[in-house]
Amino acid sequence: MKRIRVIGVCLVAAFAISAVASVGASAFTPEFYGKAAVGTTVAPIPFTGTLGAAFLEGKGGTKITCKAGTANGEVTGPTTTQNNTTTFTGCEVGGFPCENAGAGTIKTNTLEGVLGSVASKKDGIRLYNQSTKKGGILASFECAGGTVKVVVTGSVIAEASGASGTSIALGKLPSGAHSLAFAESKGIQKYTKFLAGEGEAGTEQLESSTNGGAPEPSGQSVKVTLATSPAGQLGYTEN
Repeated sequence: MKRIRVIGVCLVAAFAISAVASVGASAFTPEFYGKAAVGTTVAPIPFTGTLGAAFLEGKGGTKITCKAGTANGEVTGPTTTQNNTTTFTGCEVGGFPCENAGAGTIKTNTLEGVLGSVASKKDGIRLYNQSTKKGGILASFECAGGTVKVVVTGSVIAEASGASGTSIALGKLPSGAHSLAFAESKGIQKYTKFLAGEGEAGTEQLESSTNGGAPEPSGQSVKVTLATSPAGQLGYTEN
């Protein structure tokens, strides 16, 4: 059988959904308007995500693809999202299906996200295992009928874009206006740390281990479109 070295990156896209309204297009600290602008505690705000085709790559050059995906989660605080999961479909590597929830289907563990700035006037969200936090398992799955077992750990940062403002009215999220972009080059994510002063010590990105072997840096390139129902229930304010 053709030797397969799988990159667990495909799960990365799954985490993207958590970033629903994280965008912050200013030097100010971004906050979800549903929590921050109101100034009072409100109920969690649910959202959904639609993923396009994902291109996944390990530092060693192995690539995997997933044709599409769906996601859901909820904003739970001024800078946090929780209970996020993503289901990828049509996943494979080297012509062999990868799965943990049915044929060619991969579902992530429950993920949590936190907002932060990745560059001047650019914000994003770091996604990680909700129970074990950074360094935990994001997902595990098998490829080629169980011949290849993959475990994805660490965390990943996506750049966010969409509606913003300095008030609830200006910060609402129009339907289809918000998206998350995961970018990488040869298995290394574009962003591995928030800007200085945002409470992060060191860098972290995704890693994947195949059949119990040493972890390998893994990167992902995919776009995720986020929405609420009814539309416009989320956005961010520049606080």
